Amino acid sequence: MKNLKFSFFILVLSTFTACDPESGSEKVDFDREAFLINMADNVIQPSIEDFASKTANLSTATTSFSSDISFENLQELRISLKAAWLSYQHLAFVHVGPVSTVNLRDRVNIFPSNPQLIEENISSQNYVLGSASNVSAKGFPTLDYLLFGTANSDEEIVAYFEDVNQGQNRIQYLTDVVADIQSAATRMAEGWADYRMTFIGNTGTDVGSGTSLLVNEYNFQFDIRIKNAKIGFPSGGNPRTGGVVKPEIVEAYYSGWSGELAEKAVASSIAVFKGENFISENDGLGLDDYLVALDARDRNDNLLSEAIINQSLAALAEMEKIDAPYSEVAAVEGGQLVDVYNALQTVIPLIKVDMTSSLSVSITFQDNDGD
Repeated sequence: MKNLKFSFFILVLSTFTACDPESGSEKVDFDREAFLINMADNVIQPSIEDFASKTANLSTATTSFSSDISFENLQELRISLKAAWLSYQHLAFVHVGPVSTVNLRDRVNIFPSNPQLIEENISSQNYVLGSASNVSAKGFPTLDYLLFGTANSDEEIVAYFEDVNQGQNRIQYLTDVVADIQSAATRMAEGWADYRMTFIGNTGTDVGSGTSLLVNEYNFQFDIRIKNAKIGFPSGGNPRTGGVVKPEIVEAYYSGWSGELAEKAVASSIAVFKGENFISENDGLGLDDYLVALDARDRNDNLLSEAIINQSLAALAEMEKIDAPYSEVAAVEGGQLVDVYNALQTVIPLIKVDMTSSLSVSITFQDNDGD
């Protein structure tokens, strides 16, 4: 009997010593604080700073165009818009702290835009961009419409802003939309320093911890905003569409930048997953290293970290096969985009089920996607 009691005591003791009291997950040789510090200082902060810099350039180009409405200044404004929009694709994967506080996704990248609402706002000059009713009349998709979709030629677009009756209202709306984007960027840049200690201080994996926030935002961006919004819904690949294609709802419909933005988003997903330094691209402590420390495996007993990276690269390779804007591809041969959707879908169970289970992180967002 004594031996039985002693064996039971050893079993209980080993159970407690093998568990992390902060999260309930198995103890591993991995420094979560160092991981969060790398993500904070080398991934998130420089992403915010880059976005702030790009939106400042966008603001400057808008001022130049407003004071001198010309083809040359229109081109410069378009270039600065594209740079800021590409920068956003990386930042969207670390939608935490001040990025989340300003609700960056909904503030700058709800697509498709609503041209009718935009034109109504311009005509009435009675609008509040921060209101829920104007979510599809602001941000990058609205600039995409204003700078590319208001006429059939560049000359006509310049004339759109020079119009005697509505020209000044249109310039004002353009300026207000850009100012709203830059305001969000400024608030993020100013707020990160105060939030940093909170982010790296919670080293558990419970809801609200730095790890949980990163994993949830990573899943949300990859699943909801890339797989579905950028690809699945326009192409008819998502089962919820019933196979109906909607080319007009792609991201950057008017400029035709949809493919470049989507490729940047998937490339960013890999960089963030690996904890790559935003500036130098040196490999730091990332989610991949955490999974390796756990010896996490996929359902084929391959290293989960490698499976996630390889499947993401395979999806990116499918994207790179497409040269035309996604609106044209969806309208003519949507099968190519469906192939991209299916490739992205193979990543979802790896990050949404296997990764979250391995890290003892709960998915806290609702997608109602059924997959």
